[in-house]
Amino acid sequence: MSEDKNTTEADVCEACGTIVELGSVIEAGDDVLVLPFEGTDQAGVNKLAQKYIDAAKTRFETVEVSLEEKTTEQGFVCNVSLKFECTAEKLIFEMGLSAI
Repeated sequence: MSEDKNTTEADVCEACGTIVELGSVIEAGDDVLVLPFEGTDQAGVNKLAQKYIDAAKTRFETVEVSLEEKTTEQGFVCNVSLKFECTAEKLIFEMGLSAI
């Protein structure tokens, strides 16, 4: 007995604890990853952001890091930008985010 499966562009697959969107296009120059961190405690937000920065620097020594921090009515926001040497490094790091 076969099952009829409806598929769409938004279908995802799970492999090795990561989720990857099928049909993703790797484009040259897509080497910057922006990670937003938000919370009510600035020290806690910065600590979590630093954990991801450390993970990126450990895996890719040449990653360039920049921070944008601001206080909002809801608390504190820290956007971490990670610029990798190439798109493949960014993709590799993104696939491992769930392990951090």
